[in-house]
Amino acid sequence: MNLLILSERDLREALPMRDAVAAMKEAFGALSAGDAVAPQRIHLSVEDQGAVSFLMGAYVPSMGLATKVVSVFPRNERAGRPVVTGLVEVLDPETGEPDALIDGTALTAWRTGAASGAATDLLAREDASVGALIGCGAQGRTQLLGIDAVRDLTEVRVAARSLDSAERFCRGMQDQVRPRLISVASAAEAVRGADVICAATTSRTPVLDGADLKEGAHLNGVGSFTLDMLELDPRSIERSTIFVDDVEAALGEAGELVAAERDGLTARDRWTPLGAVARGAVTGRSREDEITLFKSVGHAVQDVAAASRALARARELGLGLPVDL
Repeated sequence: MNLLILSERDLREALPMRDAVAAMKEAFGALSAGDAVAPQRIHLSVEDQGAVSFLMGAYVPSMGLATKVVSVFPRNERAGRPVVTGLVEVLDPETGEPDALIDGTALTAWRTGAASGAATDLLAREDASVGALIGCGAQGRTQLLGIDAVRDLTEVRVAARSLDSAERFCRGMQDQVRPRLISVASAAEAVRGADVICAATTSRTPVLDGADLKEGAHLNGVGSFTLDMLELDPRSIERSTIFVDDVEAALGEAGELVAAERDGLTARDRWTPLGAVARGAVTGRSREDEITLFKSVGHAVQDVAAASRALARARELGLGLPVDL
């Protein structure tokens, strides 16, 4: 059995961010059109570590077949280890045989950043010029790359747990993006007046105040993925027109939306799948002063789209490590 192994470096070379954004639009479009087989992911709780592992997979006939194991161990941060780790297996859709193994840590962050790039491209104002980023982990890096790929931002304000962390992030990322990166002391300072905001933290309590959102702003919330995580505050949800990767997935994992619905601030029948916008079935932004929110918990169709594109291009470029099993 021939298997190709793709590293993070291979993935980035084979799937530039602009291509990844396009792949996410196709993935969400297929999902919303019913052209994907993608059961809800399985949660394996590791309670003594305050952690969780997920088992997920999807089959999209127009794209391919893939499975993933991904783990979120927040305590790893203390030891300087990745909080999110994983492995993606690409399967031959005709035989079920493994075709490739891809660094799931890198692919998860890359496709999540690309999803926010897709949502920003579909929902944010065309004249958006100021960005804000809350969270400076691996997800924060790809969120920045994602929004930079689709809007001509002049500056992005970066907030983290400490000003030192934000400053280090800005120094490390400045040569990879076009806008000027500015470290700020608080999320409020980052958000006020921003046109595009990305929240990418594992916080269980809100990291921003919805009252600070500028009219016409677009907000991406990608950090929380369980019902007891509340990265976004109720006011942000109440003020926003809400788009999700999948309504069913949001009901099972988007703690902020479920809590806000319980409190009467929103309703699931007003949540629009992003894929419906991507394929032109519904309109995204309807007014210049409208606040739009893309709340994503992540979906297996994203992994299939990103992995299949990366694998095809990697073979063209001769990337990866071939292994005979």
